Amino acid sequence: MKSLLIVLLLTLSVPVFAQHFTDSTCARYFEFTDKLRKGDTISKADWHNFVQDKAIQVYMADQGLGDAYFEAYRKTMQFVYKPGNEAKVQARVKDSLNNWLVYIIYQYKKYEPGMRAYLKRIEAKPDAYFAVCYKYAYTALPKNAQKKIPQEAFSIIPLHNDAHAEQGRVVFTLLCAYLNDMNRFGALGGHEMHHVLRPQPDINPEKQDINVISATYRVLNEGSADMVDKKYMSDTARALLPSQRYFTEFFNDAKRVLPHMDTLLRDTTGKYKVWDYFKPSEYSNGHVPGTYMSYYIEKNGLKAKLLQHLDDPFYFFIIYNQAAKRDRSKPFVFSDAAMAHLEALERKYFGRGKRR
Repeated sequence: MKSLLIVLLLTLSVPVFAQHFTDSTCARYFEFTDKLRKGDTISKADWHNFVQDKAIQVYMADQGLGDAYFEAYRKTMQFVYKPGNEAKVQARVKDSLNNWLVYIIYQYKKYEPGMRAYLKRIEAKPDAYFAVCYKYAYTALPKNAQKKIPQEAFSIIPLHNDAHAEQGRVVFTLLCAYLNDMNRFGALGGHEMHHVLRPQPDINPEKQDINVISATYRVLNEGSADMVDKKYMSDTARALLPSQRYFTEFFNDAKRVLPHMDTLLRDTTGKYKVWDYFKPSEYSNGHVPGTYMSYYIEKNGLKAKLLQHLDDPFYFFIIYNQAAKRDRSKPFVFSDAAMAHLEALERKYFGRGKRR
């Protein structure tokens, strides 16, 4: 059952595209949990074969996780599902910060009946699922980028708690997909599709510009996609785990990161590493300060202008600064020196003029 083919007819002038939705690892995972509830264990060989799945490998590589994590996951699953361990598990769940793996696997156990029903719902009507995801993705894309994705493989894996998109593949973890879709069906998928569909820059950076371009690109990449879904991940999103209600955390972190980033953006020598720009936040993927910046861009009516230049990381900062200057709540405004550097880079790589 686990490989579903979706034929998406676009228009008569556009070729037919086929998209695959795969959740075969979820079925295998449930076979494991059925055994564990009966007091059985998972052999190292069976687990090793399981985690060799391509989608699992792609996702975990992006997370920087490998064999040691997989083995810890196997052992922790056995602990969480073992009959008679309920009291021990609950004690560790209450201390989630020091027992994060127990906490996450317990959430998989807690929500397993709902997850099974959720997967059946998507399997029954995959075209409807993708249609809603596209609808959300298109809310933050220009008209000429509102297309169907021709080649990506879409997978749901039953490990960890996040989602990842890269060329050729979009991977959702089951816990992340399930709870986010219970909260706002299709928004998370729309976010990941946005990463694939957003127009990409075609530039060849000089050595001294590589890191500042990489840092600003990360902010554009996640900040623009965050317009799709982060507004639904607020503190009032009770369907989500507290750790999944990212909006406030990202927003507040940005207030600390932006002044620091401003100082580094004034530098033209290229001496700073990419992650230096995101201190003091623990997030260096662009959500911080991207969520904060896109919020003010949208709030101040400049989203339509942004969408015309989604390939340009410097424009994201320029249009944010225009929004920040308009806003009565006085969000952070980048210095003239930082903006002068970004505008110079924009002229250099995109041929556009001063727009402050």
